[in-house]
Amino acid sequence: MACSETPGGAGGYKIAFVPYKTGQHGIFSMNSDTTGSKLLSPDDMADVRFASWSPDGKKIAFFTGRAEDAEILKKYPMPYEKLLYVMDANGSNQKRLLNFPILDFAWSPDGQKMFFISGHEAPDRDSPDVMNAVKNPICAIYVLDMKTGAQTRLPGSGRTISASWSPDSTRVAVSYGEADNGSIYILSANGKQGGKLTNAVTTDCRPVWSPDGKSIVYIAVPKPGADGKDGGVFIINIDGTGIKHVTNDVVNFATWSLDGKMLLLQSSYNIYLVDPDGKRIVPLAPGLRQAVNAIFTPDGKRVMFCSDDEGAWNIYSVDLDGQNRKKITGQTNSSNYCLSPMLSNR
Repeated sequence: MACSETPGGAGGYKIAFVPYKTGQHGIFSMNSDTTGSKLLSPDDMADVRFASWSPDGKKIAFFTGRAEDAEILKKYPMPYEKLLYVMDANGSNQKRLLNFPILDFAWSPDGQKMFFISGHEAPDRDSPDVMNAVKNPICAIYVLDMKTGAQTRLPGSGRTISASWSPDSTRVAVSYGEADNGSIYILSANGKQGGKLTNAVTTDCRPVWSPDGKSIVYIAVPKPGADGKDGGVFIINIDGTGIKHVTNDVVNFATWSLDGKMLLLQSSYNIYLVDPDGKRIVPLAPGLRQAVNAIFTPDGKRVMFCSDDEGAWNIYSVDLDGQNRKKITGQTNSSNYCLSPMLSNR
């Protein structure tokens, strides 16, 4: 095993990933220079999300289902939702965080809270359509105090909720993803204050706060019968002014670079960078038949993504100019992963 100059390898961070190969399962971690691979959890049902690693680098939240969870899963028969566990970054002290399944989650930037999205209180959670995975239950968004365990349910509900934290951890931008309630809202983390940000001419979803906390990027989906030109990627100030149409492109996700100067956009099969004015476009995976699950590395210098271009899913990274593409995983294929913060900043 090669020695690294910093604890996370040359890039100073770690990668946790779930294998995507017959006979391999669990959660592994390795340094950003691909050295130091280690099995953290052998669960064959374990899965991670981009938001899994805590901001201080000490914890990893993950989805799984274990034998002792059978009664909980029987009580909440929602196929799209999973039980959330948390462990130390070295794989120790694994425990279930909540006594019901959830759909999604994210640590607050200060690490003191976590929002999660769940349908465990939904009136239709036992309906045939939900139990047969035809649709999600009517979900709500909650804020969990990581120290006390106290939970706060925020106002609103929907079947396709998406949300993001403000940089100062005091507010959450939320979309409920419903055609009749397609606006984005800004809610205080304690649920006591909130307001509508967009006017729902389109179904607005996947809001992401800018690093400086002054604006939000989101995806607008035209409602049935509406002009397709109304859709695309938009930026809006958090006071509702200064709306900007970045592109008409149909994308699934949009997120900010660490300096706020570029947006990372992901369509069904491709990824690229664009400036907030929509004028400069940088393809990041030209020549690959599919590129998904893209995210900026913690140092902001590269973009990491997944592709099955070689026949099996692997994780790759590329410079912000689309050059110097490298394969991160090899013998252990993977398409789900998360990144630690820069270890030198801890």
